[in-house]
Amino acid sequence: MGATILLPPFNKELFASPVGKKVLVLGIDGMDVRLTRQYIDMGFLPNVARLIRKGGISPMQTSIPPQSPVAWSNATVGGSPEVHGIYDFIHRKPETMAPYLSTSTVSPPKRMIHIGNYQIPLDQGETRLLRKGTAFWEPLGKRDIPTTIFKMPANFPCQSSSVKMVSGMGTPDLRGGYGNYSVFTTAPEHYGKDLTGGMVIPVNFRRGRFDARLPGPENSLKKGSPAADIPVTIWRDKKNPVVRIRLQANELLLKEGEWSDWQEIAFPVLGPLHKVSGICKLYIKQVHPEFSMYVSPVNIDPANPSLPVVSPERYGEKLVDNVGQFYTQGFPEDTKALSEGILTEDEYLELADQVFTERSDLLDYELSRFARLDTGMHFFYFSSLDQNTHMYWRMMDESNPLYTPELAEKYGQTILRYYIKVDQVVKKVLDTIDTDDPKTTFMIMSDHGFGAFNRQVNLNTWLYENGYLAMDCRPGRHGSRDGYFSGVNWPRTGAYNVGINCIYLNRQGREKDGIVTSGQVKGLLERLAKDLKAMKDPKTGEKAVYRVRIVSRQEHQRHPHAPDLIVGWNNGFRNSWKSILGGFEADVFRDNTDKWSGDHCIDPFFVPATLISNKAIKRPPSLSDIGPSILQAFGIQPPASMTGKPLFKT
Repeated sequence: MGATILLPPFNKELFASPVGKKVLVLGIDGMDVRLTRQYIDMGFLPNVARLIRKGGISPMQTSIPPQSPVAWSNATVGGSPEVHGIYDFIHRKPETMAPYLSTSTVSPPKRMIHIGNYQIPLDQGETRLLRKGTAFWEPLGKRDIPTTIFKMPANFPCQSSSVKMVSGMGTPDLRGGYGNYSVFTTAPEHYGKDLTGGMVIPVNFRRGRFDARLPGPENSLKKGSPAADIPVTIWRDKKNPVVRIRLQANELLLKEGEWSDWQEIAFPVLGPLHKVSGICKLYIKQVHPEFSMYVSPVNIDPANPSLPVVSPERYGEKLVDNVGQFYTQGFPEDTKALSEGILTEDEYLELADQVFTERSDLLDYELSRFARLDTGMHFFYFSSLDQNTHMYWRMMDESNPLYTPELAEKYGQTILRYYIKVDQVVKKVLDTIDTDDPKTTFMIMSDHGFGAFNRQVNLNTWLYENGYLAMDCRPGRHGSRDGYFSGVNWPRTGAYNVGINCIYLNRQGREKDGIVTSGQVKGLLERLAKDLKAMKDPKTGEKAVYRVRIVSRQEHQRHPHAPDLIVGWNNGFRNSWKSILGGFEADVFRDNTDKWSGDHCIDPFFVPATLISNKAIKRPPSLSDIGPSILQAFGIQPPASMTGKPLFKT
């Protein structure tokens, strides 16, 4: 007799027929439901209005806090931070107090051998996604339903054998940062010394020629990990506003005010035979009398990636073959270059338009593929509306410290202009996909809306002034330091702030120098929450905090890195740029004079997300409902970890 064969239990879902069922989701970061409705009423968004007539529009409950990595993770795993474990852009390691990006980590090889000036890895480094839970596309991939996830935020690295993916927000540039520009100039003194978004490289022409080096990634294969670089040679015409540039093997002739196309470059990291590929753009700001050239952050090459920014790699090659090179860094709009005066308003907006056009061209290609499928799911993401609302809120809000009538007259329609661009994208979809087919689900969703950011609040300074945090000397006084928690007296500190919305207690047994006992936790949290809600801006008399959420003990058991309090800022207020990274200022309150003038990292009450669909929305939606609704469209029962519920009638 033959051996008995035990078959696994029959799972009818794995064999359910998805034929004819299709789901298309446009993720429009920062699409505000109130502005959307206002612009529809004014007649600016006829195609969005056309889709709404097919189904509906609704404000959608955003995440707590309404930060993009938190919100998009809610949609991805069908649950709150209690499921996915992401609470802020920045977390900290309590045992060392070191900050880190909340969504992913890139670790070097652990074992090396040393040969001369080189250190040769004996194992691979690790690139790890920190998001927990089951992404909605995983059950689709298991059932061989054709699925593409283009630029979903908080999805780096992306690795899948069954789902096509391009990673989104959280994807670094080739230098390991999140948007590090370079400026080559004969007048470095014209740019600030405290640049955080890039570097200035001095230029000195001799007989009309200058030889320089473009910095690239750290060469971890060399001792000391020096930056790899490549040669750049610039020839300046004596009279005409024209330069010739040799960038490695690339020869360019550019005139003043002209952008280059993508330039493919490669940085040697182990002699000439081992190179890391990248892509960058050049812009000639000025030729005479001074010379100034902007070089974009060096992006990871999607056709030859050094980190997992596409999956499978052949998908990246196919996109480049059919559409051309494209931005892979998380946020392509160089908002830092605008804030720091590297790019003017007009230069930045020209770049922003290039970004939108590039993304729109990629959508055209993906739509043509999607239209030919019998069944499938496609998610496609646009960052432009979010980034440009951040930067141009100041042009339509008279209460903003940077508002002027002159600037408003010239740039006051910028945000509207990008809503109109989104409307044209919706037209492409409606003209390509049969959204009247009951088997087709089309959704437009955002992660949050927008509010004002007029006043900065240094939360760490407030904690100091109210006795929750101790320092060796008062912030802003002679002798105080400006580094990450520099000067903090931890043995006398009960609470501290890292990130935009998070406060942590300095707990015994958790933090490196923790002093708060388990018996003190409840009372300290309640007192902190009460004091935060009573905080008032001395300039305006307004309360800075609308609501405070105390994170539960159960969440800390599941996610030991979770904060103790989440601050829901009032509209118009937000944590200061310095406090986010453990810095202090002399005053708790100050005007926000950064061009980053609109924000959403406030209480979720003020910034609901948007949901628009070709199907009627049967109840008030939440971001956590998106994943289960996608699975429902294919007849798939959501996994138990998803706490959201399907939104549409079957």
